[in-house]
Amino acid sequence: MAEAQEVHRAADQSSWPLHALAVSHTSQQLDLPLEETSGETVDAQTRELLLRVRRTPTDALPNATAPEHVIGVDDRELAQIVSEFNASMARMIRGDHPVSNVFQAPRKREVVRLTKKAGVKERNGGGKKIYHREAGWMTLEEAKANIAEWKRRARAQKADPTIRNANSQKVVLSLFDLTGAWARPWEEAGYQVYRFDIQDDPEVGDVNGFSTSFFIDWFADFEGMDIYAVLAACPCTDFSVSGNQWWGAKDADGRTVSSVNLVHQTLRLIEYIKPAVWAIENPVGRIEALGGLPPWRLAFDPYQLGDPYTKKTLIWGRFNADLPIAPVFPAEGSKMHKQYGGKSQATKNARSETPEGFSYGFFVANNAHDHPVMALANKFDRLDRALIEQAIELGIPHERIESSVEDPYYMDLDDEAANAAIAELIGESQAACCE
Repeated sequence: MAEAQEVHRAADQSSWPLHALAVSHTSQQLDLPLEETSGETVDAQTRELLLRVRRTPTDALPNATAPEHVIGVDDRELAQIVSEFNASMARMIRGDHPVSNVFQAPRKREVVRLTKKAGVKERNGGGKKIYHREAGWMTLEEAKANIAEWKRRARAQKADPTIRNANSQKVVLSLFDLTGAWARPWEEAGYQVYRFDIQDDPEVGDVNGFSTSFFIDWFADFEGMDIYAVLAACPCTDFSVSGNQWWGAKDADGRTVSSVNLVHQTLRLIEYIKPAVWAIENPVGRIEALGGLPPWRLAFDPYQLGDPYTKKTLIWGRFNADLPIAPVFPAEGSKMHKQYGGKSQATKNARSETPEGFSYGFFVANNAHDHPVMALANKFDRLDRALIEQAIELGIPHERIESSVEDPYYMDLDDEAANAAIAELIGESQAACCE
């Protein structure tokens, strides 16, 4: 299997039986029976809405201004779709016995603002920020050297036969990634990377076309490999606060719901896969409220990771937000609109490209080799993290830990038995050390 795959096959439209998130009109794009759109009975009003918006994923709106504008309803129906989906998310997260904690909100200590980490603490008489070298601020050359080191660390993993073999058994799915910038470090480290973007392939690149049979038929569910991460730079055109003067029109004519649909589809994929790491990127705006996302985990500007411009960006998901930094003076300011203004798709793509410093910083903070406890604890996220950490510190192989907990964890949903299995491994290891 190729290390990075551009996917060019026809999407299958059969059902995607997700237990909690298959609600709202979006489920019709996956041909879910109306009775199966949630765990509850579908009322007459919702049924009417679902039937009214049944269309194929590639039907473009007459007023489409971006590739994602493929399905539309009015603003009243948008509000209903958002409220139903968000309520379903809340029920799943707050349930007494969640199958997974993949969507749990980050704890306060897990939320990171790179502005604080970068060390801007003072302002001059005119109110402008003062950038102190003693607080870690760098020249552009120094920052580039830091990024080069992050790149070296990614490529070194592929150069090491043992790490390369482990990484090659892990899959990274990168959605809305036309340039491949966010996924590039993972590819360079030897992960199996699959990128999907509707501009690259209008059929298979369309996230609306994902289904269980699509992944089974074309990818054999990735041949049993671990789908380690899902990265998604969801289209921001209809969410970003910089375009809020057009929100009303977009809500009314259906463009907003097309973008909301993509967020919902992304969350369905995450729920289905339950990866150790998942992340959704967007500028400051309304994606969290409309998309049903948990609170954001990371806030950053590109200049905090070595790219000298501003673009306030938030990341939602389950990942380590404590990224390494390479803060530089944002000499280019908000170049996104100064240099890449305009409404053409080319300029929108230029504004949306993932900054290189962030891509490699995110990899350094979240790859499985450097963060084995996170990788295993997130995979088995109902188990005692402290036990997993103790087992790894004792040098118990990952494969042995996984094999000991898989049956009670997945088959029996018996977390107590799974924790006991890890404790038994720890006891055996400690006894062996004392002999």
